[in-house]
Amino acid sequence: MTPLQALQKYFGYNTFRHQQEAIIQHILNKQDVMALMPTGGGKSLCYQLPAVLLNGLTIVISPLIALMKDQVDSLNVSGIPAAFLNSAQTPDEQRLLVEKLRNNQVKLLYLAPERLFGNENKLVPFLKTLNVVQIAIDEAHCISQWGHDFRPEYLMLAQLKNEFPNVPVIALTATADKLTQKDILEKLNLHKPAVFVSSFNRANITYTVVPKKNSFKQLIAFLNERREESGIIYCLSRKSTEDLALDLKNAGFAAEAYHAGLNNETKAKNQEAFLRDDVKIIVATIAFGMGINKSNVRYVVHIDLPKNIEGYYQETGRAGRDGLASEALLLYSPGDAGKLQHFARIEGNEEQSRIMLNKLNDMVRYCQLQTCRRQYLMNYFDEAFPPNCGSCDVCLTEFKRFDGTLIAQKALSAVSRLNERFGVNYVIDFLRGSKNEKIREEHKQLKTYGIGADISKADWQRYIRELITMEYLQVTGDGYPVLKLTDQSALVLKGIQKVEFIETQVTEEHHTEAVPLHEAELLSRLKNARRDIAEGENVPAYIIVSDATLLEMATYLPQSLDELRLISGFGDVKLARYGRELLQPVKDYCKEKSLESKIAYKSAKRERKPKTERTRSPRSGTDTRSETFNLYRQGKNVMEIAAERGLSQVTIEGHLSHFVQTGDLDVNELVSEAKLHVILEALESYGAERLAPLKEVLGDAYTYGEIKAVISWMNKNQ
Repeated sequence: MTPLQALQKYFGYNTFRHQQEAIIQHILNKQDVMALMPTGGGKSLCYQLPAVLLNGLTIVISPLIALMKDQVDSLNVSGIPAAFLNSAQTPDEQRLLVEKLRNNQVKLLYLAPERLFGNENKLVPFLKTLNVVQIAIDEAHCISQWGHDFRPEYLMLAQLKNEFPNVPVIALTATADKLTQKDILEKLNLHKPAVFVSSFNRANITYTVVPKKNSFKQLIAFLNERREESGIIYCLSRKSTEDLALDLKNAGFAAEAYHAGLNNETKAKNQEAFLRDDVKIIVATIAFGMGINKSNVRYVVHIDLPKNIEGYYQETGRAGRDGLASEALLLYSPGDAGKLQHFARIEGNEEQSRIMLNKLNDMVRYCQLQTCRRQYLMNYFDEAFPPNCGSCDVCLTEFKRFDGTLIAQKALSAVSRLNERFGVNYVIDFLRGSKNEKIREEHKQLKTYGIGADISKADWQRYIRELITMEYLQVTGDGYPVLKLTDQSALVLKGIQKVEFIETQVTEEHHTEAVPLHEAELLSRLKNARRDIAEGENVPAYIIVSDATLLEMATYLPQSLDELRLISGFGDVKLARYGRELLQPVKDYCKEKSLESKIAYKSAKRERKPKTERTRSPRSGTDTRSETFNLYRQGKNVMEIAAERGLSQVTIEGHLSHFVQTGDLDVNELVSEAKLHVILEALESYGAERLAPLKEVLGDAYTYGEIKAVISWMNKNQ
């Protein structure tokens, strides 16, 4: 059987994603591999598929019992015999597992690292009596002290190549910067490893950062629009997870807390309820990696600031693993950074403390961006990306700017006069002429004292944050944070460089929930049928088939098992086990509504194009816009493109508006002649600066996409 045949038979897909095929081939050739692939990008398949093809046992090292059980359930449902060995099992269960291993009845065995090399452990000698053909190390960044989630027990894995010298090892991680990658390779002693770094981009996730004001009120407003969806909320402390979960319950939400301090029984119960959709929201500590493989998490909220980009990116990556549109919301307060600084310091290790403080500063910079957040994330992981993704809050926001050169000169002059020795709050009090006794008497004699008294403290904080983001000021990372000038400061002080600040901003009203299906009622029936099957199998519903698979069924309306085979996610085993049960609601629904199969619209030969593939631009525009443009030119409408790309309709409309402005697209393709004149009248009366009032004036018959298309057309003509 070839890898491609195994992919179809067991996993139900027609093509590989990212660099899966090359990685798998290296393992089959008995070569060591390190693979970096985004969360939800298909890392597990890189060792699960070779495990099917190789005649022997694959050992999988995983740090989390939760993840082990989840993956084992999923493999067994797909017809791949898998098992895990952990401390929660009874002696009888462990004896039965040993017997299965001796009889070659298990293809994959999941273990925690301490089970392999713990004190007085006889497991390695036993495993060496078996035919071990592959070793996979999941969450490999845990071995590095420079990684965001260092686990000392992972250091024991350095012995692996000594104990199993001829067995190929694959190390996998979703988040590792250059320093961590180097550390992983050195500590694992891999032999001439091939290193694969896939694109880190998760195109289906919209990234949003909002200033934290009343965090609970903000959270409730966000959750009220998503009551039927699953989500994870991350907090800074164990106590705050429990308090927030209780507050959410009192507000009518199905929520539970999950952190390392809970007893095993409570953790297992809460996790199981979340996996089975009995609980919609899990509130967790940012310090605790949940290892949840739940594919239909629609949003991740950080109520507190994460400690580093790696952790944040991995946590947000738990949303939208099924490829459907999902959201990452972060509530940011500058005060959170101060609270986290003591977490970043490691006593007795100055070098590691410095690295962790720098990582925290990178996280703060991300929150204060005025440029594309996705580009910043991609660049952090050494991946080039265009400056406008069209699906983060910055790219979805129209900024009105004003000349703030004089304000900038006042701020920079104050920092200079204070000899670059004071922090933000002191500088602001100095600028505002504060009578606070903390202001030194000699500073009150300086000409700059009080020159910014006409500007509020809140505005000064915002302006200084923007100056830091624009690199006209910098903050020292060690000890007491102090404002300092940069090489560019002199240009502003001399009047050579103009500085613009943001005056107002209008964020487009956009919703990134899954694109409405052609047959929403059918999707609901399919979910009910899937739930009944899952209860019978005693596994979470998404393990039977994903939401993305059900969405395809409700879109293409397959009428037979042969047609169902063309839906992504149906391998031979799942087709045989669940095909007829899941097909019946589709047939019944189509009969009631007099509908026919639309499977002809779906190519039988290929899965939809991976989101990270690039297409050539028409004349201008980013790669992601060009991909939308090309799909539009193939005759697909906005809804179909949004479904295929896992993006919101607002994002797709924004992409198309761009090509109206470049002249590649005629405005009349997006807006009728009658609507065009009405929108133009509204623009003449109210201006093009703010979209929300325009939408309110025009009413529900006009979309944001149509308004933006007309504005783009006007800009082109001007």
